[in-house]
Amino acid sequence: MVSKRHAPASPRSFLHIPPRSSSTTQPHQKAPSTSRRSLPPSSIQTGCFESAHIPLAIAPIYRRSANYPYRSTGLSSSLNPSLAAITRINIDISHQTLRWCSSLNPGPVGTQPVDWTAQGLYKMGVTDVAVRPLGLILLATLILLFLVKFVFHRRRSNGLPLPPGPAGELILGHLRIVPSHSPEYTYMKWSREYGSDVISVNILGQPVIVLNSVKAAIDLLDKRGLNYSDRPRFVLFEVMGWGKTLSFLRWGSNFKMHRRILQKSLSNSSIVQYRLMQERETATMLKGLTANPADWENVVRRLATAIVLEIGFGITIDSDKDPFIQVAADASYALGHGGAPAGTPVDFFPILRYMPRWLHDRSLKFANDWGWAIRNLHDKPFDAAVSAQRRTESIIQVMLDQRQAQIDKGETPELGLDDIKGAAGAVFAAGQDTTWATIMVFVINMILHPEVQSKAQQALDQVVGRCRMPNFNDRQNPGLRYIEYLVQETLRWCPVSPIGIPHRSIEDDVYNGYFIPAGSFVYANARAMTHDADTYLHPDEFDPDRYTPIEEGGRGEPFPNGQFGFGRRVCVGQHLAKASVWIVIACILSTMDVKKPLDEQGNEVTPKVKLTDGLTSQPDGFDARFIPRDDISLDLIREL
Repeated sequence: MVSKRHAPASPRSFLHIPPRSSSTTQPHQKAPSTSRRSLPPSSIQTGCFESAHIPLAIAPIYRRSANYPYRSTGLSSSLNPSLAAITRINIDISHQTLRWCSSLNPGPVGTQPVDWTAQGLYKMGVTDVAVRPLGLILLATLILLFLVKFVFHRRRSNGLPLPPGPAGELILGHLRIVPSHSPEYTYMKWSREYGSDVISVNILGQPVIVLNSVKAAIDLLDKRGLNYSDRPRFVLFEVMGWGKTLSFLRWGSNFKMHRRILQKSLSNSSIVQYRLMQERETATMLKGLTANPADWENVVRRLATAIVLEIGFGITIDSDKDPFIQVAADASYALGHGGAPAGTPVDFFPILRYMPRWLHDRSLKFANDWGWAIRNLHDKPFDAAVSAQRRTESIIQVMLDQRQAQIDKGETPELGLDDIKGAAGAVFAAGQDTTWATIMVFVINMILHPEVQSKAQQALDQVVGRCRMPNFNDRQNPGLRYIEYLVQETLRWCPVSPIGIPHRSIEDDVYNGYFIPAGSFVYANARAMTHDADTYLHPDEFDPDRYTPIEEGGRGEPFPNGQFGFGRRVCVGQHLAKASVWIVIACILSTMDVKKPLDEQGNEVTPKVKLTDGLTSQPDGFDARFIPRDDISLDLIREL
């Protein structure tokens, strides 16, 4: 009698396995056996359940020796998902029906290969193999798309190759090869291995081009800037709440309008108006370091937050406990730990954002968990600026005035409220986080390199003296070139945005004989550029003297390029950030010594350098001591 569970195969079956003997055994009866004993519990793997539907994998399948002919199928657990969707093998193992187990492993040493003949499969209990039409259609479609894409690519490229890169996997490309966190180091390694400053990878059919030299970045992103002015869609950052922020906007009228407004307020000539405010906030920072040195990170963060809040929103911070400081700290953490933009699975499969939470990867979980921090960054300063009773000059006020003027004329305003929040939020995020992160890099290197600190202090003492604070008028003094070298080395040693935000090519392009398809994601690897061994001797060392001109006995290495981006996507706030970093470094070194922290026994402890991983990068939290250089410095700080 035929078992209901092993009903005759449906018309979908493409393989029918005949019985051993045509006289007595029916195709779907249990295979003859010399033993009727049940399958031992030890051979039933965890996660195996009733019903025998086992996806067929392209992997060696072994059975045990003749003594245990039906003890294990030994299917590989590394199943091909496409084939798993297409085929189903009904298996009866030692008269026990099982659903496939994800934990089945190849058999031990000495096992015998499977006999793939019909009779051999039947001996193992395989009763029929059925095809799943939907899965077959899916695989056929994927193969067809792959072939069409390949042929189309060959025609578009005129046979020119893509930039070199490692071998990828079929369909997946380099999805499992390129790390989603800190990929800049892997790109640097591949650039050296393939002897090319331009490399390429493929993520599920999406071409990704990585530029690992300043020359390549200038040639493409600057000189051919229009073709590389677009951005990909950043799904992960949309989840986090960055949708309306200038840095992530696609190319178009909205982006141009945002950039025009910000450039007007943050150009190199415009930021002169903020100098007195920057000097005032630096003085407040020094008082905070003196009064509460253990909380130095928050004191520095207050400085960075106060500068961008006043410029962007017209808000003045009066206390180290101001709630906006925590808003900035939360947003900074989200920026520094959220992963690289356009480099996570959800960026290539947007539907993943709607999947159950337990299916989310680490980056998507983080984006959901910390989205509130980015929303606060956009909403709270905006709400405070709008509700302020006193009108102040700020970037957000300029945009609100422009919007209201258009409404008064009966015109449709170019700027929505979300646009204004996004533009002002870009000032907050870029200016605050860049300044704070760069100062963190400076502090840890002063701890690790006291000789650099001492040399900078000597230069300040000779030019500024000990009776006043440095100011922006001193910045152009030739005697303080070493302070400028120190700022540049801080920016080079740890670029705040190491991999940057990818550009997107609008049209096909050719560079140095390599084809760059339209729609490619194009990264400028700032870490590779600032740590290029052909440009910088011992690039991992912190050495401001590397910039000393050759005619003065130095190496004359160039100031770093790339940490603020390229082309039409270059950071509009870079001049403000550099100015803030310069005045902070000059004032700290003029009045204070930065030293290693002490342990419980009073011994100095060298902090370990651990960089955060995300859109921004800076040393993770560490301890430091800020000590006034002498009574003169202490009195000077108190009088500020």
